[in-house]
This record gives sequence, C-alpha cells and structure tokens, in this order.
Amino acid sequence: MSDSRAPLGVALTGHRLPLEARVRLAARAEALGFELLMLDGDAPASLAAEHLRVYDPTAVMTAAALATRRIRLASIHLAHLWQPALLARQLATLHELSGGRLVSHFGVGTKRAGAAERIARLDQTLGELRPLLARARAETPIAVSAAGPRALEVVRRHADVWDANVPPLPERLAPLRAQLGRALPTWIWVFARPGAPLESALADYRRHAPWFRELAPDAQARAVLHGDPARCRARLAELRRELDVALPIVDLAGLDEPAAARALEALAKASDPGIS
Repeated sequence: MSDSRAPLGVALTGHRLPLEARVRLAARAEALGFELLMLDGDAPASLAAEHLRVYDPTAVMTAAALATRRIRLASIHLAHLWQPALLARQLATLHELSGGRLVSHFGVGTKRAGAAERIARLDQTLGELRPLLARARAETPIAVSAAGPRALEVVRRHADVWDANVPPLPERLAPLRAQLGRALPTWIWVFARPGAPLESALADYRRHAPWFRELAPDAQARAVLHGDPARCRARLAELRRELDVALPIVDLAGLDEPAAARALEALAKASDPGIS
C-alpha cells in the first residue's frame, strides 16, 4: 500500500482464536496494509468459564512481532493485574524486539475490584510506568481506553492516545471529548461484519460487545459495519471524517480464522482515501 493511504487498525480480540491463527492473521493484516493490530489482552475472570484460550498479552504480541515487520502492535493491559516495574521490563523488551512498533495500551477493566480502586491503580501504574520506560529507552506511546469521567482524568494526565471506549456515534463521542478537554489522537472501534446482513451483524454485536447492549436498535444499526464491503469501506471513511478520529479500528471479535481473513481482505481498501 502507498504511504498516501489513511491508516486503519484491526482488533482480533475475544480470546477465541488459537495462537497460531493469530500469528497468521497478523501477517495477513500487515500484508494488506493495516496500520495497527490489536490482540487479546488481559481477560476478566468470567472468560475462564467459557473455556476460551486466555493467553498472556505480552507473549501473544511477541509471537505477532516475530511474524511481522511493520504493523504496530497493542494489547490491553489491566493495571490492577500487574506490578509496574515488571510490566515496564516486559514492555521495554517487546518494544525493542518489535523494532519500536509497540503501543502500550491500558484499560480500566471490569470485576475483581471496584471501579474507583481500578481507576486509582491505573493512575498510579501509569505515573510509575512512563519514567521506567524512559529509563529503559523504550519510548512507546501510551494509549488508554476510557469513557467514564474518572477514567478520563487518567487519560488527561497520562495518555498519548485516547482509545474512546464508546460506539462510533457522534452523540456518544462528542460529550466525552468535551469532558476530556485535551486534544489527543483518538482511536475508536467499529464492529465489522462485511458481507453479513444487518440482523446477523447485530446479533454478533450484542454477543461480543455486551457493554453496548443498552443502545437503541437504530443506534446499534449505525454502529456496526455490515453488508456490501464497498459500502463498509465508504462508511469507515465517513466515520473517520465525521468523528475526527486518527485511527478507526475494525473489530473482528468472534470470527474464526477463515472469516477473519475474508473480513481483512474485504476491508483493506478502507485505508485508501480514494475509495468511495
């Protein structure tokens, strides 16, 4: 892909793919010109009951880094599960191994502790982590996924990138951007099922993104990519402009390897601003 094409990320999350499938898809996403690959991160304890493949995020990114050369890599870490000095050492090693392609990505997470405690731990961890990474000469950008008022305070203090944890709708993003009160490159996830009819895409959306179930049906329909791949690509270009985001991340959670590969192929041209 030429350098003139606008960036696009892809998320392969949900702990449903075997490790070797993730590695193959990482290589395919890079070959198709995707800018960023989001891989499975820290998982809530509830996932264990589903007998899913819950891998360590830094180990998964290491495997992807060894299979790629250009694509940036990220995986959400939950601060309350980590000791800052140990995490800094792991991230610094991975940053060097990947040739400087790591984005250190963090979220508040759910369960295990109250929200206030988890946010406080995230704030403390990020405050300690940046100087530790600088000491290790690992100048990796820090991305924080957040939507609540207290978590946005953490974004304001520590983040280089804001991963807006809301559906890709202007009425959901604009008020949070106003609360943030700081200009930051913004990522937003777009649940994607190119080629699928709307009802099928919505059923998958409700299953794999249950935190957005409260959306009204018409809002859900606007939040997902579905149907004709060319229309999906055009919609991504519209969202980039409409929401003023630096990086739309197409969310392929729940797809098996063949379906994810087909979706990558279908959406790859979305990174070309000339596509309409």
